[in-house]
Amino acid sequence: MHTALPTWLALAAAIIPSATAFYPYHYDGGSTSSSPSPRSQQFSRSSKETTARGVTLPLRRIATGLHSRQSNVYNIVNSKDPSQEKSVAIDQDGKDLSYMVAVTFGDSKEEYHMLLDSAASNTWVMSQDCKSEACKTHTLFGKGDSSTLKPDTKQFSITYGTGSSSGTLASDTIHIGTSLSSPLTFGLATNVSDEFRAYPMDGILGIGRGGAASDGEIAAPQIMDVLSSNRLIAAKLYGIHLSRAKDGLQDGSLDIGHVDTTRFSGDMNYLDCVDNDAGFWEISLQGASVDGKDALASSSAAAAAAATANAGRTAIMDTGTSFILIPEPDAQAIHASVKDHVQSGETFFVPCDTKAQLSFSFNKVAYNISSQDWIGEKVEGQGGLCRSNIIGRQTFKANQWLVGDVFLKNVYSVFDFDKKRVGLGVKRGGEEGTVEEQSATSSAAQSSVSQTASGSAAAPTSTAVADNVPQGQQGSNAAAGHFSSSSALVSTVALAVVLLFM
Repeated sequence: MHTALPTWLALAAAIIPSATAFYPYHYDGGSTSSSPSPRSQQFSRSSKETTARGVTLPLRRIATGLHSRQSNVYNIVNSKDPSQEKSVAIDQDGKDLSYMVAVTFGDSKEEYHMLLDSAASNTWVMSQDCKSEACKTHTLFGKGDSSTLKPDTKQFSITYGTGSSSGTLASDTIHIGTSLSSPLTFGLATNVSDEFRAYPMDGILGIGRGGAASDGEIAAPQIMDVLSSNRLIAAKLYGIHLSRAKDGLQDGSLDIGHVDTTRFSGDMNYLDCVDNDAGFWEISLQGASVDGKDALASSSAAAAAAATANAGRTAIMDTGTSFILIPEPDAQAIHASVKDHVQSGETFFVPCDTKAQLSFSFNKVAYNISSQDWIGEKVEGQGGLCRSNIIGRQTFKANQWLVGDVFLKNVYSVFDFDKKRVGLGVKRGGEEGTVEEQSATSSAAQSSVSQTASGSAAAPTSTAVADNVPQGQQGSNAAAGHFSSSSALVSTVALAVVLLFM
């Protein structure tokens, strides 16, 4: 059993109402905090760089002192511009915590990094009139930036788990990439919660399925609605490829109105969305396994009861959530299959060098999650323990999992509005891997794809295999024990929870 964890690793708890999810994480007292750190000199893009984005250096924009406007001072790692028309680069913070696209408004030349949120439909940007502390480190938008901006007196107010965002509505043309421009009604936030001080996004780009607006929310067509109604895209869908910072490829992309078939191998595995009023991209989850064995088969009577109650699990696919948040009984069952795991409240720790292979199954296809993604930061002084990026927290109903970027980095995902479905494709191996398609064993089975990585000791990349999970089996490695103390249990993750309502 591992020794007790230090008490400085505390959880910043939040009340979680039944609402749309946006979960940015940060760690207290560790190097993973995304605090502002401006360069000693100003960096700017030339006109040429506007269409050929820099890809080798993180970009930090700071106020020059010659202007009264405020600019973003955070690390933003630019991805390469995609070669396909109507595709736009997805940038990130360099730590796989925040994925954003750069947009402009009206005739302004200033870029605004908007976090991609597939679990929300509201779009808003921080206003020049914002006096909140968080706004002081972000690029702000207002009347002086675009001559075509049309402010409105109507107000919006979005309540978060630990704060709020509010302001007034406005309309202007939004420009995404080099080929997509459309009028859009969005929010100009004059008040934002302190949680946004830790993340580089200047606002939120809501790309959820859409739903009835609650009181105070932005009751206007979302970005995909206006692009489709103006016939700017061939189909009302988008595909997403999220980059992994450690890979150094800087190739994240948002494909609007089309699917980039060069991003994945084999067939796209489509799943119908579960009906819901919140506008979630929610699909049926078949199961989870560790080393090919059913990880949700109960390891105790209590877990067995919980597993029965949670039958019919679903997954809410959310690009705005960094980690994976699942009900605690499910998290316990998964980690119980990982030797020498440790639990502290809703947070779990595993040996940093564990070889355990985790996978989630959808529609008879199991998708491996790279250990580079589900195994997080090392905990200093704890004998080789790392944080697990799978959190034991029930965010909504007892059968709903909130599946964020930890999983989505391992697939090419498609979100189809008209056909009400989500597609999952196995990413191509690229130069460091080989991809091999295997035929299905029956007409009812989905085709499966196996990907193998080679050439390094790094964790394996995304893999899909035919799902043949034995029932009632447990992983051979039992947990070494759970952390306990006479004092209150503490967690390693200082979690800033922000809930965006649709």
